[in-house]
Amino acid sequence: MLAQILHDFLIRPIPVTGAGRLGMLVPLALAISIVYKTIRCERVRSVPLASVSLCVTIVVCMLLIGAVLLGIFRVLA
Repeated sequence: MLAQILHDFLIRPIPVTGAGRLGMLVPLALAISIVYKTIRCERVRSVPLASVSLCVTIVVCMLLIGAVLLGIFRVLA
């Protein structure tokens, strides 16, 4: 039964639309920022705060880049 569930999950992925797409960006950015800051920070105590701030920076910059590209698309289309 578990094999069938895994098979169905991998063959027919769950559709993610609308705000769910933006919601999937946050865990990805958080995972990337944790790994990056774990490598870069000299003290372990500074990793959580630095990771969260980097995650917020990544998400905000991605949203700004998306808004700029949407604006360019609307102007040219």
